[in-house]
Amino acid sequence: MPRKIALIAVSTLILSLFVLLVLPSSSKDTEAAHSHSGKSGFSERFSSLSNFLGLGSSSSNDEEGLIPASLLRNETPDNLYWVAVATPRDAAEMKAQNELREDWAALYGKIYSNKATRIEIDEYFTAQIKLHEDQLELLKIMEDRYPERLNDDSRRMILAGKELYAKKLKNVKDEYEKHINQK
Repeated sequence: MPRKIALIAVSTLILSLFVLLVLPSSSKDTEAAHSHSGKSGFSERFSSLSNFLGLGSSSSNDEEGLIPASLLRNETPDNLYWVAVATPRDAAEMKAQNELREDWAALYGKIYSNKATRIEIDEYFTAQIKLHEDQLELLKIMEDRYPERLNDDSRRMILAGKELYAKKLKNVKDEYEKHINQK
């Protein structure tokens, strides 16, 4: 468990620094995002990261970044990052994100208390695997399609992020296998 916490902390830091370099935000969006209440600890982990990253709803802020979030969102509309992690653009997105996080938190609790069914284990880990794969996809797109927009620091952050999410993906797959073998 301490290893997982350390991995989450390091991944949050690396991804935060990376996207902060690529997609800067205004303090207005951050304040608005922090004003929402009623989040569980599980979902707050995601929203704090998203708020810090500055992937907010304002299209004018999108255009300030080296690689606009709106451009990436249009290129990858089915990417789970936009639903699960990015700051929602409106109330409907916020509701969907909160519901998704609540569902994941409930499944996580059932899995780690050994009360989950095989279907619930599959559902949770399939979503987590997709999330990590989708985050890797975004990093790869930034690196492959927009190299002219990236400075050396951004490139290093992308490389670090890719390494980190590849390790996280492997860990999630290993955890999935462990839980499947226990059932």
